[in-house]
Amino acid sequence: MLELRPIAARLVTPEHAATVVSPAYDALDEQARAARATSQPDSFLTALPSGAVDPKTLERNRRAVHRLLRAGRFGELRTGLLVVLELRDDDRALTAVIGDVDVAAYLDGRIRPHEHVRPGRVEELARYLDEVRIASSPVCVLHPRSATLDQLTREVRRRAPLVDTALPDGGELRVWPVTDPATIAGLAEAVASLTALTIADGHHRAAAVASRVGAAASRPPATTGVDAARERSVLTALVASDELAVLPFHRRLDGLTDVTADEVAAVLAERGLRLTSLDGPSAPQRSGTVHLVVAGSWWRVDIGDRRGPPPVESLDAAVADRELIAPIATLAPGPGTVPAVPVPAPLGLAALDRADAVGIALVPATMQDLLSTTAEGRVLPHKSTYLLPKLRSGILVVPR
Repeated sequence: MLELRPIAARLVTPEHAATVVSPAYDALDEQARAARATSQPDSFLTALPSGAVDPKTLERNRRAVHRLLRAGRFGELRTGLLVVLELRDDDRALTAVIGDVDVAAYLDGRIRPHEHVRPGRVEELARYLDEVRIASSPVCVLHPRSATLDQLTREVRRRAPLVDTALPDGGELRVWPVTDPATIAGLAEAVASLTALTIADGHHRAAAVASRVGAAASRPPATTGVDAARERSVLTALVASDELAVLPFHRRLDGLTDVTADEVAAVLAERGLRLTSLDGPSAPQRSGTVHLVVAGSWWRVDIGDRRGPPPVESLDAAVADRELIAPIATLAPGPGTVPAVPVPAPLGLAALDRADAVGIALVPATMQDLLSTTAEGRVLPHKSTYLLPKLRSGILVVPR
């Protein structure tokens, strides 16, 4: 049973929501995030860790949070509330119920991961929590459709929202704070009945809380300066799984300067794979087909006969890791490893086409692939799914 607890939070003010709420983090690369933060100082991107998360970065993040609070971009701290949120991107819309969940639910299997985490990134986000002391980016958790939860959120959304705004990146946002004890109790009861819960987005944020709690356990009592229950809390947004679309994370193998299509063709031929020329940039339309870009030219590779057993080894991302990335990486000019950089689909195919890289465009896994994998207690290949609509940061600030 999952306990959804009310939070203490500052909510973005209606008149500032359009400028403060950040765009989807992964839809921008590091350079674009830095440029946006510089040109739009009210954007909550200024308060989020990006790039090298060192003491200077964290100090800038901390100052940015306090500056936004002093400037009145968020309202007064409100306690004992849940938040219902409606977010629309293009032709997709989601409704989320946001509150706190004890980190134990993420560790004992009540909420299942669908990918592994990188320890270095977990450590960075744990430091962020220690230094900045806020949460604003909810972990998105999927659940099967619930008629009871649907009815309760519809009743909340019949009222006028606190925030109702168009976002600069094309999204539409509506926010309802829920303070009525009876409604909170009903939402919490409906959440407690949910099963088959799966992390959609935010694995590293949840793991950072777990890491922080583990570190606190080794310190003497009353030395953390943080409320124990708050320290164990993961800001969580519960979303019905059928409301999200699954897009791919493509791959880009960086550090392959001057590699030619003939060289790529030769190493793939050793695996029995063949390049077929394409007219120009395009994403594959069916599973079992991968598109490559090498030195500006685009190629198709059929990998359908290389699938392993479902649900994981049959995925295009898993086949690409085994059959394409490994042999192409041998073309590196030196002894170092070639990083396979995940490239979210919203960045476009142009993000794959670089003079010093080989790009690999993939068909996404399906939502059923994701749920079947987690039901077996397994995980997908790293960065296999990009789920839309994407929850935003800067809607609320929760003390940690």
